[in-house]
Amino acid sequence: MNRNKYLIFIFLGLFSVACLLVVIELTLKKQKVETIQAAAEGTITTKNLTLLERVYEDVDSDGKDESVELYTSAQRGPDGLMGWDDGQRWLLLVRKEGKIFPLFNDYVQLGQIEFWIGIFNKSRIISPDAGDLERHIYVMHTSNIQLADYYWDQKNRCFNKKIVFDSNVSYARSLFRYDPSLIEPELNVK
Repeated sequence: MNRNKYLIFIFLGLFSVACLLVVIELTLKKQKVETIQAAAEGTITTKNLTLLERVYEDVDSDGKDESVELYTSAQRGPDGLMGWDDGQRWLLLVRKEGKIFPLFNDYVQLGQIEFWIGIFNKSRIISPDAGDLERHIYVMHTSNIQLADYYWDQKNRCFNKKIVFDSNVSYARSLFRYDPSLIEPELNVK
């Protein structure tokens, strides 16, 4: 009987250690923050890229709107429709006071990049007009289901990037978020 108790305690001890290691690993993943500095003059170009979306929003809380722009290497065809391939280069950037901050600049296979700008209170109790608003740009990489949080670091004058969710899958099926004017017309196939 005592032997069974010892085995149970050993099992519970090993299980507790395994759980602790998982928690530590998840905590360390959450703490990884990447710094996005302004690109050197002339290193980021939008030549031969298609502008998909541009939003003017104060993303650094300085009272002035910055330009948040999303580009892709897919080009419009002669019919005006997008010539999507199974992968293309995506560039998400912020233009601030003549500087370019490339938040995302990479090739995406079988997916796309989407972004949202979120504004909320740090205190969560004062009205949205309060001066403690935080602004975040959330970027979804749809082919491997990864969500990144970009936010302005006033002290270091740069953006910080933190991965808030990473599914660690190598491929996830996704559907493109088309602009209605870019949706291809239906063909009457009989």
